[in-house]
Amino acid sequence: MATRSKIAIKNQDGTIDAVYCHWDGYPEHNGTILQDYYDTEQLVRELLALGDLSSLDKTLQSTVAYHRDKGDKYSGVSQYEGREELLASSINCGAEYVYLFENDKWECIRL
Repeated sequence: MATRSKIAIKNQDGTIDAVYCHWDGYPEHNGTILQDYYDTEQLVRELLALGDLSSLDKTLQSTVAYHRDKGDKYSGVSQYEGREELLASSINCGAEYVYLFENDKWECIRL
């Protein structure tokens, strides 16, 4: 069974950009990978540019994106007005965790 998550970054204007990730959203997997391998704003933005993800891995190339790797329609990045809107959307899609990159560090939010 999937452990769904959202991976997000807070923008300077307070909005939040995010993508969905279907598999392995628990902190010991996605949380560790994000912390260890996606630790700069540039890397996070490159990851989000892939659109929604099937699974996260240590490199952009080995991460499985629905559009690039499975031929699905490009989903793009979802933008939210703030944290509450992001969390509500995450609950609605069945996510168990939200990973928010802000001020050069990751926060893990369990829903």
